[in-house]
Amino acid sequence: MENSIWSTQKKSTEDESVWGNITPEPQQQVVNPNASVFKTQHVSKPIPIFTTILADHVELNKYLKQVILEHRQKHPEDIDSNVKAWHSSWETHKENPKFQPLVDMMCTACKFIGEGYFQCDMCDYTVVNFWAMMYEESEYTIKHSHFPSDFSAVYYVDVEPGCAPVLFETPADDGVNYKNETYTLQPENGLLAIWPSILHHEVPPTKGRRMCISANIDKRYV
Repeated sequence: MENSIWSTQKKSTEDESVWGNITPEPQQQVVNPNASVFKTQHVSKPIPIFTTILADHVELNKYLKQVILEHRQKHPEDIDSNVKAWHSSWETHKENPKFQPLVDMMCTACKFIGEGYFQCDMCDYTVVNFWAMMYEESEYTIKHSHFPSDFSAVYYVDVEPGCAPVLFETPADDGVNYKNETYTLQPENGLLAIWPSILHHEVPPTKGRRMCISANIDKRYV
């Protein structure tokens, strides 16, 4: 298994535990008759992806593009992850305070979504991971999710026409997700997208450059 916080491979649950194991899909097996066993059931429900074009994105993107380029000059090293392109560290927002305007904007947007869509007015939100990315031609991202975070987000700073989209929940030959209907998110400058972190997504090899920023956001009760 790739040693990454974004890895989504299933870990074995058959170690000694009061819970026994989680039975694989679609088979149902009892490994230890003296332990409780979780069976996996599935409910089909549409999961929302929230998108908006920020009204002030032209000036914001000029600012963020310069910040990203400066940050990459200081931190040119590659990080091994599902993103097969240059990206900054997972805690870039702590390393570089110049990203704070976008951090604040993402938290405010999550609070707006939490209150308006999920009818929850007793939470604030905080960014726990934040990283900038620069994709060149043929670079891509492997399918993954951002569980256990609550929300994940991406903001597009400078993208070329025809660059690769984000593909959400592509069908998988696993006995469960083979009927998935893929949602395609096409990048454009100034686009902010936020979604529940359980959603799997990927980026196919791109033909155009993509400069963007992603984040994981968790709720906290107030």
